[in-house]
Amino acid sequence: MAPSGPKSSGEALPDLDILGELHVLLKEMYEKEGGTAPDPITKLAWHYKNPVAPTPEEMAKESNGYALADIKDANGNVIRKKGELLDGFSQLRDDGTTECATWIFSGSWTQAGNQMDRRDNTDTGLGNTPRWAWAWPANRRILYNRASLDPSGKPWDPNRVLIEWDGNKWTGADVADFRSDEAPGSGMNPFIMNEEGVGRLFAQRKLVDGPFPEHYEPLESPIGTNLLHPKVVQSPAMRLFDSVKDRIGTAEEFPYVGTTYRLTEHFQFWTKSVKLLMIAQPEQFIEISEELAAEKGIKKGDWVKVSSKRAYIKAKAVVTKRVKPLTINGKTVHQVGIPLHGGWENVSGQKQYIVNTLTPFVGDCNTQTPEYKTFLVNIEKA
Repeated sequence: MAPSGPKSSGEALPDLDILGELHVLLKEMYEKEGGTAPDPITKLAWHYKNPVAPTPEEMAKESNGYALADIKDANGNVIRKKGELLDGFSQLRDDGTTECATWIFSGSWTQAGNQMDRRDNTDTGLGNTPRWAWAWPANRRILYNRASLDPSGKPWDPNRVLIEWDGNKWTGADVADFRSDEAPGSGMNPFIMNEEGVGRLFAQRKLVDGPFPEHYEPLESPIGTNLLHPKVVQSPAMRLFDSVKDRIGTAEEFPYVGTTYRLTEHFQFWTKSVKLLMIAQPEQFIEISEELAAEKGIKKGDWVKVSSKRAYIKAKAVVTKRVKPLTINGKTVHQVGIPLHGGWENVSGQKQYIVNTLTPFVGDCNTQTPEYKTFLVNIEKA
């Protein structure tokens, strides 16, 4: 089936259909015209009933994984025939006899059916319901559950036994986060994702500002001190661009804490082009507490100007009990809630402001994530 061409806004397609059409079109072009490194496209496994419209069910089964040949256990017994869905990632092979899109999802759709669709909420008595839907990896509900027993396999709490050794393998109320046939006393430790196999109080070779987690104030802080160690307020390892070091606000000029967040009705900055979503949430607004509104003479529905050291936005004020003043180190600190879905002109024809013009250009020292959730602002009637 050839791609059907561009779609109008009233004929929008699911992502899978868009990807399917792109793949078929690119494959045809490579086969006809050649090109640099065509193999990743022309030889890509694309075994869907309708090549331009793979179904979610097909993708879920592909994520689970198939046997491309008969799969045998250590004793030579066939445990999965060619073409069958795998039971879990333990059946994956590195010799080309299996395929799996995402190993952590292996076991989610087996020969027994869609495990994610299960709705048996029977409780094991320990607060977990292993036959309700499916959890990755391996339908395990509690990570590192081998740590609930001592090295000999005896539970630390005999009234809360998650897993137990039956002489051949681990069984019980959960799937062992451990080799299923690793007997007690073997010396294998329970924290299998750590090099040492044991729990940690600190991060080894992982944190730039480690090894222990530490509290620092944000770049722009309303209290101006770190209660744990006043001489070092902000993280010395944060990423701060030189070009913006002269645009850092102070609590004297910008006394309130701004924070950005999302709304249920919108996604990021994109969905202002969707008429139904703009009908559901048409107008850019900010949220402030009743106390701050009274202090600034702002009423519900007033236009307000929210400014930082970097920029300003204008929006309608929502006065709400949802936002509360905080008391920090004996000082009252007010917050201004700023949904981030503003931006360019939208389908309603309204002019809206890009909220991230307010935020500072500073990155977390480990993840480089921007510090968009707390910064200093001022607010006044527009």
